[in-house]
Amino acid sequence: MKKLYSRHFPTPSFLAMNSCALDISDLSIKYGELLATPLGLRLGRFGKENIPPGVIVSGKIEKEAELIKILKDLAKRERLHFVRISLPEEQMYLFTLALPKMKEDEIRDTILLQLEEHIPLQAIDTTFDYDIISEDGQSIYVEVLAIATEMIESYLSVFRASGLVPLSFELEAQAIARAVVPVNDPSAVLIVDFGEARTGASIAYNGRVFFTTTLDIGGTNLTNMIAKNFSISFEKAEELKRSHGLRETPLNTEDIFPAILNGLSVLRDELNKQYVYWKTHEEPGIKHEDISHIILCGGDANLAGLAEYLESSMSLRVENANAWVNVSDMKISVPDMSFEESFGYATMLGLALADYIQKPQTLMNVLPVEEKKKLKREYWMRFTSVILSLFTVTMVTAILLMFPLYFFSKSKADLAENRLEAFNQSNPEVETESIDKKIAEINTKLTLLDSKKTDYVVSDELTESIINIKPKGITFSDISYTESGDNSKSIKIMGIASDRSTLRDFKSSLDSIKKFSTVTLPISDFLESSDINFTISITIK
Repeated sequence: MKKLYSRHFPTPSFLAMNSCALDISDLSIKYGELLATPLGLRLGRFGKENIPPGVIVSGKIEKEAELIKILKDLAKRERLHFVRISLPEEQMYLFTLALPKMKEDEIRDTILLQLEEHIPLQAIDTTFDYDIISEDGQSIYVEVLAIATEMIESYLSVFRASGLVPLSFELEAQAIARAVVPVNDPSAVLIVDFGEARTGASIAYNGRVFFTTTLDIGGTNLTNMIAKNFSISFEKAEELKRSHGLRETPLNTEDIFPAILNGLSVLRDELNKQYVYWKTHEEPGIKHEDISHIILCGGDANLAGLAEYLESSMSLRVENANAWVNVSDMKISVPDMSFEESFGYATMLGLALADYIQKPQTLMNVLPVEEKKKLKREYWMRFTSVILSLFTVTMVTAILLMFPLYFFSKSKADLAENRLEAFNQSNPEVETESIDKKIAEINTKLTLLDSKKTDYVVSDELTESIINIKPKGITFSDISYTESGDNSKSIKIMGIASDRSTLRDFKSSLDSIKKFSTVTLPISDFLESSDINFTISITIK
């Protein structure tokens, strides 16, 4: 449901802070973005920028000025702002820890105390992030990703100077796994990223990368071997490698296969070491399942015969990566990129997917804490801006909607005034007195009434006494109070009695009230035998 809602009602890009993914290697920058549509994610702009040799060496920036110029030109041409970057495995350290049960806000400090036991860096010079793998009643198992702070600052300096804002710095293997391992796939796989200058090998289990290594062999090495063996140019050797691969060639077949296979055998042996290591070692809190298959990706992964060679030599199923498995359904939307070309963009696609993670997935981000805080402030500023904009639009809309009501009310008032004026003109005999004069007269009368003070007020107690002694069969029609000029005060009670006996009893009860000096009931009131109308006069002491 959440995925369906996000597909049809995506978060506004201004608030989502959508980014462009940058896969930076020693020789190139591959960039791209994913866009949310009602049909799912689709590939937006993408491309590749070459980096001259020596600008970046083994992941280290050696010539900042040249890299800044490349990034500035790219940012200006593609109008980039927020970016997600992958960092090479050579400069990063990935390991797991078993920690005693503790509060979550204590985990980072505990890891910091143990860093130097696992990496060749001082804790004070290290930037790291972690992710909780699992926990039980006694322990918490975490995976830690660490890098030298100097390395991070070097990249941050370049991006700041280029006008770009990094949202994340990720392990390259982590991004690849997010792209090529299907969501909810619990199997263990060996991912081989066969690139131009080097090959990255990583083991992913349940979608999480637990082990990485980098081999100094790539497609360029194979091309150089072919060029050297046949004394041909690098370009010709590259064309020969891509067109024939491990198949027979028009040249001397007996020489080309050993030349290529010598390099590939080194790759095979290193991959086999990682396979054996995983099978014979255990990580804290992780059960090492058998590796089910190898996923092959990278810019040179489409070398003809490479997958078959690794499969036969390692006795393990090898499949080419489907970099779109977590991006889009090919039956609904076909990307503007060939399947073979996507091998080299797996890292970029994995980075771009970080903008659309629908459930808690591995996203260890070694961006410094202060930079993360800046991004959080940036988000809340944008959120506040959106809320204020919505409020402003709502108020303006409400005001615009009130204009018709205002004009309608004004027209009704004008109509009433016109009718009154017409009535006055057609009825001149009707005098119209001043309203202010009438109000003044009423106020004068009210003041006069208010100024007259009552010297005596019949108390509630006296009234209650009369009501309480009223027997059944007596009905009051009027009770009045009179005060004469000699300050004598009297009460007159008028009503109907059901019979003479009831009337006589009521008079006797009134006689018993001490505050009454006289209680007079005319004898004539006893002439009737029933339904007697009576009048009782009472003098108050």
